[in-house]
Amino acid sequence: MEGRTKLLNVGQAAAYLGVSAASLRKWSNQGLVPVYRTPGGQRRFSTSDLDEFMRSMRQPSADTRRAAGARG
Repeated sequence: MEGRTKLLNVGQAAAYLGVSAASLRKWSNQGLVPVYRTPGGQRRFSTSDLDEFMRSMRQPSADTRRAAGARG
């Protein structure tokens, strides 16, 4: 993580992404979103990781691209 990356708690990160806190927790449990833990066990998310997650979710998968090509 870069030296000055902002860390958000679950509520802040969910608002940043425009999703529910439950969805963000689920995605972090599944390993889809990197999460940092405080010594007390609370989740923290970096804005750069959240931005990268959103970019990756916008990319069509190889299967989606193949299906689109098969229709054309």
